[in-house]
Amino acid sequence: MNVSMFTSWQVKCGIADYASHLIAALDQLDDTQVEVVPFDRQAHPRADYVRWGQQMNAGDVAHIQHEFSFFGYLLPWRNHFGPFAAQIHKPLVITQHVSFDGPLQVPGGGVKHAAWRAKWWLYNTGGGPYARQLNKDTFDRADQIIVLSARLKEHLLVRGIAPGKVHVIPGGVPEVVCAPRDDALRASWGWADKTVVCQFGFIAPAKGHSLALEALARLPEHYVLLIAGGPRLESQRGYVDELTEQIARLGLQRRVKITGYLSAGDVPRHIAASDVLIFPNTHADFSYSVVTALAHQAAPVIASDLYSHREIAADGSGLTLFRAGDGADLAEQITRLSTDGAARQAAFEKMARYAVTHSWAEMARRTREVYALAVEARVPQSTVLQ
Repeated sequence: MNVSMFTSWQVKCGIADYASHLIAALDQLDDTQVEVVPFDRQAHPRADYVRWGQQMNAGDVAHIQHEFSFFGYLLPWRNHFGPFAAQIHKPLVITQHVSFDGPLQVPGGGVKHAAWRAKWWLYNTGGGPYARQLNKDTFDRADQIIVLSARLKEHLLVRGIAPGKVHVIPGGVPEVVCAPRDDALRASWGWADKTVVCQFGFIAPAKGHSLALEALARLPEHYVLLIAGGPRLESQRGYVDELTEQIARLGLQRRVKITGYLSAGDVPRHIAASDVLIFPNTHADFSYSVVTALAHQAAPVIASDLYSHREIAADGSGLTLFRAGDGADLAEQITRLSTDGAARQAAFEKMARYAVTHSWAEMARRTREVYALAVEARVPQSTVLQ
């Protein structure tokens, strides 16, 4: 089976990382080959989307990795998904990565945040026909839909999507190159004798860095915070400035380091230099960074108890949850998992099992089954009865 896949590709993007792992695993199957129709996360005219849509007909199945920003985002006169999808005539699979259902859970204030809340209301349930177009009609075009969490499936079912066409296939555990414990790197930061708490990934308001700082302020002086990453977009640099101000206000200048963007080759060293990894997100439909952290099996992993994180924890991954938005509970879990040897060992054993049961090879096999269902959905009923 030949598959044409539209996805962000070879850019700084979590979906691009997800797609590269999925495609590599699909290509290892005996009967599946994937041709990428690449998206560079830049603004493009509508004509480019029409051309890309036509290219999606080259395979037996068309597969779209869907994120609203890939198509000009949400404003109706800028959203190019309709012209793109209208060109696709082959059996269609869409993977939904982002949902706007539910309350806005990104903290903030002021006029800009009020405008953000108003738009969220419009794109969610309050906008009537346009909200329906974004959250139902977009995905109902597909013969089959893949979501990365049961919560995303629930959103689609509430919107009226047929249950039989929605399949939960989480992101697989990548085969990572693990680095040895890097005491030299810790020493270069002046943290050789510190307990290093690390939060890696792109810096954005929904990632909960502000809460991580609140938790750090509650911990003894020998705890330090490594923010291993930088903003993905120039528009998010203002948030980094806000974090810098918060660090100064809490008197944490000597206990926090922000690395800026790390290449894929640098990430393992920083993970290996850490004692605990944290993901205090306020919103996450699925976090590939969490799965990557578990794959390294280098330090216990703590995440906020959002729906997506709960599902990963429930699968026996060794992920520890804390009450979302509760800095005191986060600090308590950091203390426990940095000092309790038995708890750390139990977490590592679960991570090892999770890497086997949730490998990319397994996720590719399940994705291939969805492709077959998409093709079957296009077979005329009269042919099936014969």
